[in-house]
Amino acid sequence: MLALAASSAALASDEHHHHFGRQVRFVGIHPIPKNEGGGICNIEGPHVHIYTANKIEYRDHGGDAYFVGDPVAYKYDGPKYAYKGPHPIHVEAVVGGDPDVEYCYLEGPHFHYFKPAPTEMDADFRVVGDAYFYVGEPPQVFIEARPTYIGINAQYRPLAYARPVVEVEAPSGWIGARAEFMTPNIVVQTPGVVVDERVRGRGRGGAVVVGGGGAVFGGGIDVHIVAPPPPSIHIGIGIGIGGEVRGGGEVRGGGEGHRHDGDDDHGDHGGRGHGRH
Repeated sequence: MLALAASSAALASDEHHHHFGRQVRFVGIHPIPKNEGGGICNIEGPHVHIYTANKIEYRDHGGDAYFVGDPVAYKYDGPKYAYKGPHPIHVEAVVGGDPDVEYCYLEGPHFHYFKPAPTEMDADFRVVGDAYFYVGEPPQVFIEARPTYIGINAQYRPLAYARPVVEVEAPSGWIGARAEFMTPNIVVQTPGVVVDERVRGRGRGGAVVVGGGGAVFGGGIDVHIVAPPPPSIHIGIGIGIGGEVRGGGEVRGGGEGHRHDGDDDHGDHGGRGHGRH
């Protein structure tokens, strides 16, 4: 009886601190901020910490912060599964609770510590080259929320870690090939590109000036393409000059392969969370 009273008091204290911002509720495996020791918290059930969850890598699941990023980026070394491109996550299938579908917006190859929900596999995912590709029809909310969460890719780009290598062609219907989920880049194919640092600032705010037709594209320095014929411009995934962009994000020739983006706010040790019952 005394133990029960003590437990109830502890829970009441947790809720009290959470209300005033001293504790934050989490559920599932997630990174620990560097200033809290770094690494991964491996508590899978509901628990609390005294640090906050960022809005790019976490979603609210019944009042708990649930991590939707790549845990391997933060030194997670447990079981993992490769995905390529954005996809939904049935959170209740991973950590329990009420039905809740959230979305991962990582565009290239990445890991999660869970597989897609069994109910999704036949209709919405294809496994190719040991990676999961989402081929379902994305709900409108998935599309509309993309501008809010697409920044996760910029956050993960500078992180150095072993991403999954996915070199197979994407299956038909893959979400990464849909117009709503493509981030177009400009590939210019032409001989003779002259970058003149001396003319920096003479264009329209450091624009890229394409010779011949006089087209101007936004950029950081002035690039004058001096070949007489107008260049050919292709829209695709990846960036290259004189290169070839192929389906699935592979860039050949002068291009640069796709990398991933995340918050560099975490580093490595076990969780300092407190379980909730």
